[in-house]
Amino acid sequence: MFESLSLADVSATGLTAANYDLVTTCLVDEHLAELVPLYAEAARLARRGAAYVVVGFHPYFIMATGMPTHFQAADGEPVAIETHLPLLSDHAEAGLAAGWQLAKLREQVIDDRWVKTKPTWAAYRDVPISFAWVSRRYET
Repeated sequence: MFESLSLADVSATGLTAANYDLVTTCLVDEHLAELVPLYAEAARLARRGAAYVVVGFHPYFIMATGMPTHFQAADGEPVAIETHLPLLSDHAEAGLAAGWQLAKLREQVIDDRWVKTKPTWAAYRDVPISFAWVSRRYET
């Protein structure tokens, strides 16, 4: 449950330091040239013992599909957001640098459930599509 919704830079949110038991980011990492500021800000926000959950597209999926993120602007013009290729090792290094310890890592492949929902993805069956990375911060 949240009390408000704010727009901010993920590396400098302006939120209160050491105030959260859970920090999350979802589908953000592939748009950042550097992960260290993201993990450092999550560490700044986290209380001792907090968890940080990062959910993202698997780097292999981004490589296999070349999938850009795109939207339509209010005037109907297409807008593409730059996509980077952060590897799982980049997440590990950025997290360790910010004092996070890996607690769990899960990866999901495109399986029959995905293909049933998106038949055009049959060519990507068994390709990793996403990951969920859970870290803990035991230092303050």
